[in-house]
Amino acid sequence: MRAVAVALVLADHGGIPGMGGGFLGVDVFFVLSGFLITSLLLDELGRSGRIDLGDFWIRRARRLLPALVLMVLTVAVGRQFFSPEALAGLRDDAVAAFFWMANWMFVANKTDYFTQGAPPSPLQHAWSLGVEEQYYIVWPLLLVAVAVMLAARARRRQGWATLGGVRLTVFLLAVLGVLASAAAAILLASDATRDRVYFGTDTRVQALLVGAAASALLVGDWSALNRGWSLIRSRWGKWIARVLPVIGLALLGLATHYATGSAHEFHEGLFTAVAIATVLVIAPVALDQRGPVAAVLAWRPLAWLGTISYGVYLWHWPIFLVLNGQRTGWSGLSLFGVRCAATLGVSILSWWAIERPVRRWRPVQVPLLPLAGATAATAAAVTMLVVPVVPRHGGGPLYSSLPPGVSQVAVVSPSPPKEPRSARAVAQRDPHRPFTVSVFGDSIGWTLMHYLPPTPGFQFIDHTVIGCSLVRGGPYRYMGQTLDQKSECESWPSTWRSEIAIDRPDAILLIVGRWETVDRVNEGTWTHIGDPAFDSYISGELGRAVDILSTGGAPVTVANLPYSRRGERPDGSLYPEDQPERVKEWNALLGRTIGHRAGVRILDFNKKLCPDGVYTADVDGIQVRSDGVHLTPEGVQWLTPWLEKSLR
Repeated sequence: MRAVAVALVLADHGGIPGMGGGFLGVDVFFVLSGFLITSLLLDELGRSGRIDLGDFWIRRARRLLPALVLMVLTVAVGRQFFSPEALAGLRDDAVAAFFWMANWMFVANKTDYFTQGAPPSPLQHAWSLGVEEQYYIVWPLLLVAVAVMLAARARRRQGWATLGGVRLTVFLLAVLGVLASAAAAILLASDATRDRVYFGTDTRVQALLVGAAASALLVGDWSALNRGWSLIRSRWGKWIARVLPVIGLALLGLATHYATGSAHEFHEGLFTAVAIATVLVIAPVALDQRGPVAAVLAWRPLAWLGTISYGVYLWHWPIFLVLNGQRTGWSGLSLFGVRCAATLGVSILSWWAIERPVRRWRPVQVPLLPLAGATAATAAAVTMLVVPVVPRHGGGPLYSSLPPGVSQVAVVSPSPPKEPRSARAVAQRDPHRPFTVSVFGDSIGWTLMHYLPPTPGFQFIDHTVIGCSLVRGGPYRYMGQTLDQKSECESWPSTWRSEIAIDRPDAILLIVGRWETVDRVNEGTWTHIGDPAFDSYISGELGRAVDILSTGGAPVTVANLPYSRRGERPDGSLYPEDQPERVKEWNALLGRTIGHRAGVRILDFNKKLCPDGVYTADVDGIQVRSDGVHLTPEGVQWLTPWLEKSLR
C-alpha cells in the first residue's frame, strides 16, 4: 500500500494525464501510518502491560531522521541546481523540516501548494512528514493517558483494566478526533484558506485517526495478523472483506482521476472520503490476506517499492525539480521515466547505505533519544551556516508576474520615477534638457526602469505598471492559474494621453507583449494570439496605443517580445505563454500592424536577448534574465548602452 501511495504522488508531481488527484496518495500514507502505529502500540500494551514511549520515539527517529537529514543537507549543498526563487526561505524550510514543523512553516508563509506562482521549495514535500511526526508524538501520549486512567479507575473498583477497554476507548477517541478534524477542514475551506487546510495538522490528522480507529476496532491479534493468518472466520465475513477493498480501490481511482485540490472539494469532505476509501482497502486486506486484492498488493515489485517508499518520497521532489524540461530537453512520459529512474537509484542507495544500517544499529552506551535531538540540532546549525538568507516572497494570484526582489505591494501599481520629474519636462520642450524618454509597459519595462544605471544625457520617465498591458478584460490563464484582470489595467488610454501631454518627451518606448500571449476570454470564449478574431482585436488595441503615444509628435519605439521560460508544467512542457510560437505570433503581428507607420520603429529585443533564436538566460557571459522573463540588474546595465543608442 505504501507503493500505491508513493506511485500516486509521483504521478501527480510528474504531470501524468488523468492523475491530477495523485496528491491524495499522501492520505493513503496517513491512513496506513495511523493503522500500523496504533496496532503496534496496542500490541505492546497487551504483551507487556505498558508502552515504552522512549523506545517508540527512538524507533521513529531511527527510521525517519537519517535519510531526512541526508536529503536536506544534499539540497542545501546542491542549491545551485534549483531556481533562485525556489531557494527563497530554504534555510527556514530546512530547520522546520529537521524539527518536524515544515507544514506549519508553509502555513505561516501562505505557501500556495496547488497553483505555484513561482518555483516551489525543494523541501515543500516535508510538510507531510511534519504532520506524521506530530501525530507520532501526541498519539502515543494519549494512548498512555487512556491506559493510565482506565487502570486507576479499575484499581478504585478493586479490579483490572482490560486491553479491550483500552481499545474501545481509543476507538471512541479516534472517532471523535476524525469528526473534529473533518469539521475543521470543512468549515475552514475557502479559496483564501485552501492551503491552510491542506497543510494544517488539525485538518489533515483525520486520515491518521481513521486508520487508528480501524486498528483499535478490528485488530485484536497483531501477531496472528503479522504472520498472514486470516482473522476472519465466517464465510460472510470473508466475502465482505474481499469486496470492500475493491470498492475502496475504485473510490481511490475516481478521486485520483477527478480531484483537483479545489477549496470546494475540501469543503465537501474530500479528505474524509479518501481516508474512508483507503481504510476500506487496508483493514480488510490486513485481516484476510488471502483475498484477490491482497494477492495483487503482495506482488513482489510492489512490496519492494513499498520497502523503499520513504526514500522514494524524500528524494523524488528535489530530483524532479533538478531534472526539469529545460535542463534535460525532455517532457511527458520520457521525462517522467528519467525522473523515476533517478529517484529509484538514489532511494535504493539511501536504503542500503543509510536507512537499513541505522535501523539495525544497536549501540550499548549511547542514549539514542538525546542523540536524535542532537543530530537534528547539528543539522539545523550546519544548514544555517551553509545556506544564505534569501528573502521569501508572499504568494498571491499575480505573484508570478513580479520581477524577483519586488514586493507584492507593487502589483498593478505604477513605479515612481527614480528621480523627481524635472519641471522642464512639464513645460515646452527645452533644448538644454536631457534627451527625455517616456517609458510605458508592463513588468519587463518596470524591471528595466527599476535597475537602470545612471544615464548621463538621458532622462527616463517611468510609466510602467506591473501586471498590466494593452489587452483589457478577462479572465486569463497564467502558469496554469485562471485570474481576473485588475480594474486598474482598463484605463490605460486616458492615463497615457495625460502622461504624454505632461511629459512632452523626445522619444517614447513601449514594452508590451507578455500579457498578450496568454490564454484569455474574448467575447465569451477562450482564445489566444494566432486566433483571427483575437488578432483583430489586439491589432486594434495596438494601433490605438501607438496613436495615443504619437499625439505629441515624438517618435515611438515598440520593443518586440523576447522568448521566455517563466516556468514549466509538471511534465516538463512549457505553459502556453512561454511557447516560442506565441512569441513569434505576437512579433509578427507587431510588424503587420505598426511596421509600416511613419515615426514608429520596432526595437528587436528578441534578437538582443535571444541571439541564438531560442530562450537563454545568459548572453555574452552575463546572466540577463532572472526568472525566465524579467531582466537582472547586470542584464539592464549590459543592455543600457544599446538601448540609448537605439533610442537616439
